[in-house]
Amino acid sequence: MKKYLNLLSIILVMTLIFVGCQSTTPPKNNGGNGGNGGVKEEVLTIKDYYPFKENTMMEYEGIGNEYAEQQTFFEFIDGNRAQIKVANPGTTFTKVLEYKDGSLTEIFAEGEFYHIENMLNTTNENNNIILKEPLEVGNNWTGSDGRKKEITSLNAEIETPYGKYKALEVTTEFEEGRVQREYYAKDIGLVASIYKDGEMEVKTLLEDIKNQPLEIEMKSYYPMFNDIKTAYVEQNIEFNTNDSIERILETIMKNPPSDKLVPVISKNTKINKLLLDRGPWILKVDFSKELLSEMNAGSSMEAEILKSIVNTLGKLYDTDKVYISVDDVPYSSGHYSIREGEYFTVDESNVEEFK
Repeated sequence: MKKYLNLLSIILVMTLIFVGCQSTTPPKNNGGNGGNGGVKEEVLTIKDYYPFKENTMMEYEGIGNEYAEQQTFFEFIDGNRAQIKVANPGTTFTKVLEYKDGSLTEIFAEGEFYHIENMLNTTNENNNIILKEPLEVGNNWTGSDGRKKEITSLNAEIETPYGKYKALEVTTEFEEGRVQREYYAKDIGLVASIYKDGEMEVKTLLEDIKNQPLEIEMKSYYPMFNDIKTAYVEQNIEFNTNDSIERILETIMKNPPSDKLVPVISKNTKINKLLLDRGPWILKVDFSKELLSEMNAGSSMEAEILKSIVNTLGKLYDTDKVYISVDDVPYSSGHYSIREGEYFTVDESNVEEFK
């Protein structure tokens, strides 16, 4: 069942999560676009200020509100689209960004998104413009909330824990004099976001950039060799940009951390596809035929194998309903079977932590 958090207290700062992008070798200081000394001025584009970079974790310090702190990571990149994971102390967002026709637009956004799922092929559910060319002072556009955004400087000086920059400044004005300013540094991306409401000020400031994969906490479940029960292991998995989550999960299921635990699937079994059906919130997983042909288990062990598959995937994808098929045919083994529209449920009975 999908988690829902009460985030009403942070409505004012959620707009800070129009996150910037990453560079694997960013400079500590950026001179910006100062005088050209007679040299032909360089024409900069959104890609200069918002490059899509692989395997880079950007960490931001939060000042003025506990939810202003955040981390960002690009999960998937394909041409002019990128999917970014944004985590703050309150929730985790996944967003899809598209650079097209001189605009960088957020075309998809969903909160409480803790799992890995490639959403790059999503249709344009949102139309929130983050940046728009030409990158020159005075250029403005309307965001999805109806408020005007305007480029107010190309050389705004901004200091963060990670360095000082001369940055492109985008200003959004709200009612009653409230204002938000976002700062983008060349070859790095968003280095600061500052929201002001009278004397109150909330800041999100770049603190560190690390070249590393995304780490995800999960529980993996396995049948036990010497007892008819299931055990779970808490572990972190590493996800590099554009990795296949199917292959990662296959490896986990095939390789329990102890010989006291039974592999959940055979070495030849593949996960053909994973799909989270957001209507009924059912995870649909399709395996290759080897799931059944190479299982070689009695009904009791098969029950523990199914429990392990369902619990591992259900917990990771935050659902208690998992539909299993084999080469697009609903699961049917002779001992257990389901029909189209039916599903297995997460079951924690007779489960213990493996130590």
